[in-house]
Amino acid sequence: MDCALGLVGKGYVMLVTDTTQIRSIVAYKHDEDKIVKLAKRKALATAGEQCDRVAFGEYIQKNLALHGLKTDLELSNHATANFIRKQLASSLRSRQGAYSTFCLYGGVDEEGPALYYLDYLGSLQKTNFAAHGYSSYFALSVFDLLWKENMTIEEGKDLMKKCVEQLKLRFLVNMPHFMLKVVTADGITEETI
Repeated sequence: MDCALGLVGKGYVMLVTDTTQIRSIVAYKHDEDKIVKLAKRKALATAGEQCDRVAFGEYIQKNLALHGLKTDLELSNHATANFIRKQLASSLRSRQGAYSTFCLYGGVDEEGPALYYLDYLGSLQKTNFAAHGYSSYFALSVFDLLWKENMTIEEGKDLMKKCVEQLKLRFLVNMPHFMLKVVTADGITEETI
């Protein structure tokens, strides 16, 4: 039932997730941060089974940090997205089993902002806006109608708030709180919606 939303604007990527951690019919907490900071200008919004989501996010975060220590280089957005995709695809073929995790990777590098859609099967697609989970039934139509190229950060926040309003109005599951993170060339800022 997790919700992950993302969009690209003028010089930034915006990611939004719900903060509810649920299983079956029980809500365990309402303050879970589901957006992992991978580097100063990279973030990964995750959705899926709690244990897989947390383990996979930490695994990617630590391995990117290790790569940086070994090579003294930071991967581009394209390279980072492909690294994440390879880890998801490799887990499908291992005895360990697949990570039941859906991701939206957003980052800003020399080529500008980029948003990538990844699913648990290792699919990868660069996109301007994306949604994971049941939220996609409501959010994608709002994105399709209102998203435009080179949106300012304020316009992006307004669009995300409209998506969240639709979820709160129409979705069966109560998701009272959402976290919004904006990735720019200066770093990552966050706020709650």
